[in-house]
Amino acid sequence: MNIKKHKFLRKKYNREFLLDCLLFSEFDRPIVTGQPFSYDFNGLFLPLSGQAAISVDQYKSQLCRGTLTFIRANQVREWIQVSSDFSGYLLILENEFIASFFNDSLFIYRFQFFHSSSPPVLNVNENFLDLQTVIFEEISAELHRLRDDSHHYIRALVYTVLIRINRIYIEEYGFSKQLFQDDTALRFRKLLEEHIRKKQRVQDYATLLKLSRSRLNHVIQNALGKSVSDVIRERLLLEVERALLYSDHSISEIAYELGFSDTSNFTRFCKRYMGCTPVTFRTSRKK
Repeated sequence: MNIKKHKFLRKKYNREFLLDCLLFSEFDRPIVTGQPFSYDFNGLFLPLSGQAAISVDQYKSQLCRGTLTFIRANQVREWIQVSSDFSGYLLILENEFIASFFNDSLFIYRFQFFHSSSPPVLNVNENFLDLQTVIFEEISAELHRLRDDSHHYIRALVYTVLIRINRIYIEEYGFSKQLFQDDTALRFRKLLEEHIRKKQRVQDYATLLKLSRSRLNHVIQNALGKSVSDVIRERLLLEVERALLYSDHSISEIAYELGFSDTSNFTRFCKRYMGCTPVTFRTSRKK
């Protein structure tokens, strides 16, 4: 099965600007239900009207006014149903923008809602919705009349949006506030995204971070409330599910691509943590 990849348009505003903010109805990627796709950027979508149903890495959500939705790069998404009046503001944060605009390579990992294991939606009240809509409108207007100091103004607006949302998101889902400032935990999350398909041992990441296994476990337990091995396994399971559902590769090919020593070892992993064999998972979910 092919997954359509939507890429960011870098020079939409006649110069390279690694960010965009627009009404969803103006987005140049048409909605096609039943077709898996992904984005190569992160972002936020703030629905203002209409209704839709979407699957994000098999997490099904009903979207309507006030259902803030988070876009994480490379997630497999699929529109299930969309009303004709469905619209809202879309804030696109290109990956390079994140590191350069804020001079922080870990910036995107400081926000819980951009983590792959966190729920991709947040329901907000009308007052909060109105506040964010005003900022989204300001960002969009500024992008259409870029000035010499626009990048400073837009940076401030984007930062305000992300901090406000992160505060509510942490409270809603009971996440640790420590993660925002814990650079070691954030570097671990970044490395996990970069290496999960090849490195799945705690020692792999302890070595990359130049820490002992026990020190790394202590840091991650405090920041995420889980052991390093649990976090690695959860992230690996996501890769397994994506590969089984959205690729035409054989079970043995997927096992090899994800670093398992052989197919039987891969099958045991799936049975233990998914409750069924990879073949059963693939056939049952594709029905």
